[in-house]
Amino acid sequence: MTLRATHPEFLTLFPPDASLIRLATGFTWTEGPTYVPTRQAVIFSDVRQNRTWAYTDSGDLLEELTPSHHQNGHCLDAQGRLIACSHGLRALLRQEEDGRWTVLADRFEGKKLNSPNDVALHPDGSLWFTDPTYGLDKPEEGYGGQKEQSGNFVYRLAPDGTLSAPIRERAKPNGLAFVSAQRLLLADTGEGKTYAYTVGADGSATLEREWFSVSPGKTDGLRLDEEGRIWSSAGDGVHVLSPEGEELGRILVPETVSNLCFGGPHGTDLTVTATTGLYRIPTKTRGLSW
Repeated sequence: MTLRATHPEFLTLFPPDASLIRLATGFTWTEGPTYVPTRQAVIFSDVRQNRTWAYTDSGDLLEELTPSHHQNGHCLDAQGRLIACSHGLRALLRQEEDGRWTVLADRFEGKKLNSPNDVALHPDGSLWFTDPTYGLDKPEEGYGGQKEQSGNFVYRLAPDGTLSAPIRERAKPNGLAFVSAQRLLLADTGEGKTYAYTVGADGSATLEREWFSVSPGKTDGLRLDEEGRIWSSAGDGVHVLSPEGEELGRILVPETVSNLCFGGPHGTDLTVTATTGLYRIPTKTRGLSW
């Protein structure tokens, strides 16, 4: 069984014959999937093999970068350009139309970032990204180096290039997604919990409360669909939750899931990165996007 419902609503989110398909395998730790419509492809990372890949709508698996400088999370900016978190370069990057990469941020208050992990676009055009120390602590996920920041912060890169750190109290901030312009969900893989923050028009962020947690495993990556439901990675697959954080059901995956994204020709395909494999399942909903 691919789908396990805990609420009747869950099965309505999928076509009647929906099943999980493994698209590709042979990786070490897949991460950071983002669908790029102009390329009709999902871009994703193999953090530990130091590569990125593209899987196209036509079914082609294409190598992107080797080395990728241990890229992890990706998203699109307000202009549709690919944004990447690089453990190796300790930087937030943007890919230009000619394929070159521009460093958007690699220092805060004169000190090197830790190892940017995941990134999300806010409706105002700012980019928010997490900066735990996995690329420093794990030699297979980065180039190492000395930690310079006093904590593991969540940063906001404003459209004008100003970098601030609105969230400073989390242990290992990781996946993040905006519910709206006023609310952010943030996974902390150090604590194994996901929190909600109220986001101010000035770029501030105030903790509301713990929103949910998954078991087995932890929330690493997460996405919102157009109805506000939460799609979270977990140890046994993808957990789908109501906007309030109550579990609706699970997509069972035979490997630990790191992350996921919506995409495909109609925006309804859910692509899942899970340890050594890349998986896909059709849905009847679309990802929330700005």
